[in-house]
Amino acid sequence: MSTAQPSAGKLASARLGLMQLVGQCFCIGPLIDVALFLGIVASLAGAIGPLAVLLASFGMVAFALVVAFYASETGGAGAMGDYIARAWGRTAGLGALGIYVVSLLFAGAAGFTIAVGDLAARFALFYFGVDFPWWAGALLVCAAAWWINVRGASIATQVQLVIVGISVIPFVLTGAAAIVHAGPANTWAVFSWGNPHGGDLFGALLFCILLFGGFETAGSLAEETGDPRRTIPLALVGTVIAAAVLLVFCSYAGTVHYGPDRVAKSWGDAIDGFAVMGDQLLGAWAGLWIRLAVLVDFTATCIGFTVAALRGIYSLARDGRLPSWLAATNRHGAPHHAAAVVLGCAVLVIAAGLFVPAADRFQTLFVTATAQALLLVLVYTALAVGALRLMWNDARSQPWWRWIVFPLATVVPALALYGTFVPFPGFPERFGLFAGILALVIVVLWVWRVPKLPAIPEVK
Repeated sequence: MSTAQPSAGKLASARLGLMQLVGQCFCIGPLIDVALFLGIVASLAGAIGPLAVLLASFGMVAFALVVAFYASETGGAGAMGDYIARAWGRTAGLGALGIYVVSLLFAGAAGFTIAVGDLAARFALFYFGVDFPWWAGALLVCAAAWWINVRGASIATQVQLVIVGISVIPFVLTGAAAIVHAGPANTWAVFSWGNPHGGDLFGALLFCILLFGGFETAGSLAEETGDPRRTIPLALVGTVIAAAVLLVFCSYAGTVHYGPDRVAKSWGDAIDGFAVMGDQLLGAWAGLWIRLAVLVDFTATCIGFTVAALRGIYSLARDGRLPSWLAATNRHGAPHHAAAVVLGCAVLVIAAGLFVPAADRFQTLFVTATAQALLLVLVYTALAVGALRLMWNDARSQPWWRWIVFPLATVVPALALYGTFVPFPGFPERFGLFAGILALVIVVLWVWRVPKLPAIPEVK
């Protein structure tokens, strides 16, 4: 009997360029945030919602520079674990990567599928009068994400880039139309803390920070990128800046359209307030385009989160922390066994959704997002504080601006972590928080108790 050790498959190398990395970064969040979540910002902050988004943007650009600091020196398929290991040691890196992978599963890689199916059903009923089963839409989205991912990161990121490029158009047109239509109602007062129609700036700021989550997933593509030490930092920072501009622009446009004195109620109570703006300002075609773009961008988000989740699982299996078969790759250089596991998780989530009352299906988005937020901000915090530690240990070689930017970046995840618990989430979001805590405990026990398997050499 042969005792030869199995080899890990090899990821496709040096195929991805800067724009494909931008597609990976930008597909996760910004358009969905504009369509679905800026209304929540408005409900919290009222007239000063744009100020909350602007302040969060400054903080997240600073944090993007921290992640770029790590990416310029190290990182592979399990990039987040590599970054943490550089600052805190291998055990911490292992735990961080485990937490990060679970956070991706809570998000678009599996957890958002019920809400996506519900949106697909609403879209079909609203525009075509068809009672389309929500679970069918959910299955189509996660199957599409699986099919594209098993054909390799090059195809996946190209699809993401095309989706984002087409989907962003109606958002920009609607925002521009809102500003032009507002005329003399345009005002800088929405960026002033003293605005009499302002609301809870701090609460909105904490929420806005989470709008940027997921940009760092491009780091997991380092082994498949040409010149990753240069292109990945450029993609990370550039995408966060672009997302910040889009979010501030759209938040301002929505605020002046609905009116500073009415925005908290009018936009805050509408599940698709930006699409309603498109209907009113440009015509039904714009609202249709925005609503369709949200569905398609949710698919791109699922693709993006799955891209990172697969490479995290692959990295853990290659290092002997998960079964060796999860490190296998197909002829496209994609971790196809890991993709099957992620698809299986998504199908289980959809099956669980059959027991969720119809009125509550869309709320599952906020439950899974709460779980993801807890795990993600813990990793973010370790990254930010770890960067300060690395700087301190090599103080003489650091440029002066890092001593300003990196401490600021440390505040960002700390605020987001505070906002995850305070105020304590109500029903049903609190179940997401409990699920996140349970997942954290399981990962800690896995790191502490599960013995390491023999490391798997990679195929050359």
